[in-house]
Formats: sequence, C-alpha cells, structure tokens
Amino acid sequence: MTENTPNPNAYYEQLNPLRKTVDSLRENAMSHSDLADNIYQVRQCLFLVALNLQEAREILPDPDPAAELNTEQDDWEEYDEAIQQIERRLTICHELAQNEHPDEYRYSESPGEKFESALSVIRELRDLLPGVDTNSPLEIDLNTKDATYAHVEGRGQGDGRWLEYQLQRAFRRWGYTADTRQTAFSLEVDVVACRTEKQHDPSDWLVAQCKDWTNDTITPGTIYRLCTVAFACRAMPVLCHTTELTTRAEQLARHLEVRVLELEDLARGDLPAPKTTTPSSDLYEYSAEWTARKSRGTLPVMFATEPGKRFSYVPGFEPVGNGCEYKPVDDDLDDDTHPAAGH
Repeated sequence: MTENTPNPNAYYEQLNPLRKTVDSLRENAMSHSDLADNIYQVRQCLFLVALNLQEAREILPDPDPAAELNTEQDDWEEYDEAIQQIERRLTICHELAQNEHPDEYRYSESPGEKFESALSVIRELRDLLPGVDTNSPLEIDLNTKDATYAHVEGRGQGDGRWLEYQLQRAFRRWGYTADTRQTAFSLEVDVVACRTEKQHDPSDWLVAQCKDWTNDTITPGTIYRLCTVAFACRAMPVLCHTTELTTRAEQLARHLEVRVLELEDLARGDLPAPKTTTPSSDLYEYSAEWTARKSRGTLPVMFATEPGKRFSYVPGFEPVGNGCEYKPVDDDLDDDTHPAAGH
C-alpha cells in the first residue's frame, strides 16, 4: 500500500454496519409481502448489493485488530430510511476508494468498482421499494473508470498524447504498424495504422482520431472531419474517445461505418467492427431490420450508375450485405484500381 491509500479501518467503520443493514433489509424482504409484484426484483437487487460488498471485503486488506470499529447496523423503520442509510455509507466508501492510488488495484478488481456497482443497484431499488423517493438526495459521481487514469501524464482537453499512445499500442497488438501525430494534406491525424499482413479488406488501413475529453461532447463536425481525412487517405475511420457523442454524431458514425472505441475496447483481442444498428425499444416486433447501410441512402442518381461510384473508403472494394463487410471489386467498372482488387 502507498502513502496515498486510506487506512483500511476507515472502510470498515462504514462497511461493517453497512453490510448488517443490507442483511436486515434482505431479511425483511424475504418475510414481508408488501412489495407486491416487485418482490423478486427487490430480492435480486439486494442480493447483488450484498455480493458487491462481500467482494469488496475480500479485496480490502484486513483492519487493524486493535481498532474498535463500529459493528452495529443502522436503525431503520421505513424503507426510505434504510435506503438513505445504505446510500450514505456506500457514498463514503466510494469516496475513500476514489482517493486510492490508481495503481493499487486493477479496475475490475478494485473496491471502488464494487461500491460503484452497489450504488447503481441502490438507485434501481429506489424505483422498486414502496414509499422511497426515486431521486437520491446525494450527489454521487460514478465515473471511476476515467479516474483510474486521471493521474497519468498527457491527458485532458488539448493534450491527447496518452490516449493516442494507448490506441497505437492496441493497433500494434492487433497486427498493425501504427504511428501517431501524422499529417495528411496539412491536416493532423492522431494515429495512422497499416495491417502488417494484409487481409484484402478496407480495414487493412486505418485513420484514427482521439478525443480524451471530460466535459465536451463529440459533435457531427468531428465525425465529418475524421471521415473526410479517411476518404482522402483511402482508409477506414476510427474514433477513440473518453466522452459522449451527440445523438446525431452517433448516427453519423453508424452510417459512415466509423469504428467508435472507448477505453475498454482497447483491451479487446482484435479490432472491433463498426456498429451498424441499435437495439430496438419494441418487444416482439418483427419489423424490417434497418441497418446503417439501408438508412444512410445512396449517391445521387446521376452518379450512381457511373463506373467507380460506390460508397467505399478504399477504391477497389465495394460493400456487400447490410452489415459492415466489403469485397474486392472483380470487374473492370473501376478506373481506380487497388492492389487488393481481384483477390
């Protein structure tokens, strides 16, 4: 443990009564029928809270044996009072975890991740338990993923070196040669990559833009700029970000087959495919499945019938199917040939 790590006793001063209060609420939910149709969802939520607290206990170091820690559960009579007590102690534990040195734990095995998960479930319980205000009176920031790397150099608005480096490392692991901070026709490109062993697919060439932001959202202008550079470089576009996309920007990214990557995507075993559709809000509605290629439309009729006029970042390839697949053009309609054409 480093000098930045909170004393384990500080955790247990909250965690001991917290677990007992959760157990008390679980026993009440098992023996009372006032939860009506929500009984099974409530029990499942309380089980998940208890499980996350148990896993946090297993991760944390043992407390000081000589310390006199609070082991009594919080008194409560109404569900709202119990939820407030649980949420208050969970928030304190969560704040303690945010003060941990980021290198103390792997994110997926950190106490902060367990407390964050428990807090998310408690928010669901507010909608299920009778007499509980659905809005939490506490302001809780559940953004521990980015906080894990908040201390590293090269982050923040206007300084994307760290994220560019992480994407470059991922590209190399996925079989690419990659460089950062290149220039294409006087425009800066954050990362460019070329697959070492060609697969005769447009994804053999990649152009990536990184947005390591915490406040601003990504707008359509960012997507248009990225895709313009990708077309010019005859490569597929990649956007790697730590923020949010506007609805329109997200739609454009699907239509233009941009690979949108978040931090956790950089730990994948291979380059993720573009997202071509979104989940439906309907249940058992078997209407036509409109993917990005269908909903983005086509070229103007005047151009569509001319040789070489097809939507493809890399000349010599044409889209096939409704997903994100391409195939080499195997005819003489394209004047602009490509080394992979005909394979």
